[in-house]
Formats: sequence, C-alpha cells, structure tokens
Amino acid sequence: MKASNRVRFGRIVRERREALGMTQDDVTAAGGPSDTTQTRIERAEGSEPTATTRNRFDHALRWEPGSAARVWAGGHPTPLPEPPVRPASLAPAFELGPMEVPVSLEQLTELLEILNSLTVLAEEDDGNHRLASTTEALQRFVSSLTGTWVTDILERNRSSKNGIPTMIEFAFSAHLAEPVDPEEPSAEERYYRRWLIGRANGIPEELAARFEERFASRRGGIDS
Repeated sequence: MKASNRVRFGRIVRERREALGMTQDDVTAAGGPSDTTQTRIERAEGSEPTATTRNRFDHALRWEPGSAARVWAGGHPTPLPEPPVRPASLAPAFELGPMEVPVSLEQLTELLEILNSLTVLAEEDDGNHRLASTTEALQRFVSSLTGTWVTDILERNRSSKNGIPTMIEFAFSAHLAEPVDPEEPSAEERYYRRWLIGRANGIPEELAARFEERFASRRGGIDS
C-alpha cells in the first residue's frame, strides 16, 4: 500500500472519530482497536491494519461492515444511519447501551485502591514474574477505564453552572497534573481532559481548536 494511501486511511479514521466527538479511549470502549493501535494508524505508521482491526473500526466508528477495508483500498466509508432524534423533553440525561452499566465514583475509587494494593504486593515480590505481568496488564486496563470515565464526567460538567465537581478534581488531581509526553499514545486524550477543566497551558492552538469541535459534537449528544 502506498504511503499516501496509508496517510489517507489514518486521516479518515481520525476525522470520523472527531466528528463523532470520540476520544481514542471512547473508540476502544466502543469495541474499537486499542489506543496504541489507533495512534499508530492515525500517524500512518506501522504495518497494514489486520482484518480484525478494520472490522473493529467499522463497529466503533459506526460504519457499515466493510467500510474500513474499502477506505484502505482507496474507497470511501458508508456511515450507519443516525438514530432518530427524540424531543429533549422525552430524552434521558444519558443512555447506556445494552452491554453497558454505570460505574460510580465510589466503585472506581475502590478499584483504584485494590490496584494500588496489588501493585505494592508485586513490588514486594519482585521475583514473581506472573504477578508482575498480571499487575501491569491490570494497570493498563484500569488506566484506560479511568481515562474514559473521567473524560465523560468532565464533558458532562464543563458547561454546568456549578462547574467541575470538587470531588472529581480532588480524586483525580494527581492524574490530571502529571506531565504529558506528546509521543505517548494517550497524549491527545490527556490533553483533552486538561482542556475540559480549563488547564489549556501548553496545548497547541490547532489541538485546542479540535477539542472545541469534539466537545461541541459531544455536547449535542449529552444535551439531547
């Protein structure tokens, strides 16, 4: 596949994700590829995406089956029909899918505490390689879950008259204050969360403009 087509594929995937108001974490949570794979593809790096990866893009980006494969071959994707818009008076504040359940701050905090305890055990028993690898895998999963959860909460409260809940800022202040490496796969999502709470220092203007568009699209779904 020519490099120009690889760049085109990554651009179309990124533009669709942003048009839907989704972060890379959102795409992963919706059944799409991992954030690492998404970053590689959006940057036109690495090998050709597998059939499984393309199918996952179709599902998460709400394209008809086979769309990602057509894009890779030089064609165009076919978006799935949008669901009918219900009057705001009849719409719930938010709607979960058939395979989704709400997670409260208390539940997430408890999960983080369990992970911290497991991390301490793994550090104390540094010769147990199975424990170390399992802990690392759980850390990656919890990090992705936490990122998706925090992003959703910040989006829902950004335009609220009361602003971001103090409890949220307190619970995740350390996470939000950590330095961001621009080269890491989750850099854009981490910058987005900082932008949502008004910490825009160091965020390039072009990226901030993309965040404005993403939030406007996302807010339309939240407010409906």
